[in-house]
Amino acid sequence: PLAAGEKVTIVDLASGKGFLSMFLSEILPPERVEKSVLVDKAWPRCGASAAAPHQINWDHIYDYYEDWPITLTTSKQDLKCKSSVRGMKRRVLDEAPGDIVVLAVHLCGTLSLKALDLFNSHEKCSFLVLKPCPLRQHKSW
Repeated sequence: PLAAGEKVTIVDLASGKGFLSMFLSEILPPERVEKSVLVDKAWPRCGASAAAPHQINWDHIYDYYEDWPITLTTSKQDLKCKSSVRGMKRRVLDEAPGDIVVLAVHLCGTLSLKALDLFNSHEKCSFLVLKPCPLRQHKSW
């Protein structure tokens, strides 16, 4: 259990456009959540003025930045790249003021394993929601 007044940071791995974090921003108590960091390799880099055609457009996050009950931020990270994960640990996990909730919903292939590695590698990560990509059964006839 969290101490009174302590806030968690949500790290939404492979967030896509961030629908889960947007939903949680509307229903969770803002006094218990510091922010939600939407992590995806398809976000534009920090400081970019706009998304390139192959990137996720972040207008729905930043055009309404002040309106989200819980702060939403984006972080361009490739969970399969060790240096990217090290940087995310330094800039996101280490800087979180309290415990971290890791969301890992619909991660395909080895991304679920990467999410587990990240969760297990940091002492502030206290809660994990893991829902891997559904495996398809192949029937042989």
